[in-house]
Amino acid sequence: MKIIVCLDDQNGMMFNQRRQSQDRMVREDIMGLSLPIVMNAYSYKMFEKDAFAETIIVKNELPVFKDDCYQFIEDLDIKPYEDQITEIIVYSWNRSYPSDLKWTINLADKQWQLISETEFQGNSHDCITKKVYLRNEDLTHDV
Repeated sequence: MKIIVCLDDQNGMMFNQRRQSQDRMVREDIMGLSLPIVMNAYSYKMFEKDAFAETIIVKNELPVFKDDCYQFIEDLDIKPYEDQITEIIVYSWNRSYPSDLKWTINLADKQWQLISETEFQGNSHDCITKKVYLRNEDLTHDV
């Protein structure tokens, strides 16, 4: 599975069953990925007025156990499926917000390798950081 997630500095994802923040530039960056984007109906509401919305696949049940698409996850603890994740893209706002749903996968763990980190100007945030992590292949072959 390939996962996309937005996090604050404290790994917060949601507060009171609402997303913490959204940014048009993040949405545009997500839609620039080469594979289809899958998300649930709640997340789709954030994208539905964007020009590229017709390319989004809406699924009520996430995650989808496939590697031929990216899944935008914002209201689900994905930790129980960590062993099936091959790539994680994290967008962070470089701020702390109140949150009651936290990202629980430890990306500092040796099974994850940071392969790229970029910063860009957002629409509603001065600095957004995008980090791409891949599962460390050396560890997947250990017995």
